[in-house]
Amino acid sequence: MSANSRQMKPVKLVGSPACRRYQKIRAVVLDVSTRLGMQANIEEISEAEKLSQFNPLSLPRLYIGDELVASQNPPKAQDIEHALVGAD
Repeated sequence: MSANSRQMKPVKLVGSPACRRYQKIRAVVLDVSTRLGMQANIEEISEAEKLSQFNPLSLPRLYIGDELVASQNPPKAQDIEHALVGAD
């Protein structure tokens, strides 16, 4: 199966869009998905009442599929790539 025909796992980014780390994580996800030829569809959760469900010290958070890929610090591009395509 080629990368172009792979279905991208759901991506959820939790945090404040004003945060530099949030912006970095978002940019890396978009870059990796573009390199893989996948359409990025990021669910961004930034509403205060939804963010209150999370420990503010653990934000931003990146979930790919059901897996927590990053909490606080942006992951490496290769970690995001592995999580996006995983082992089929």
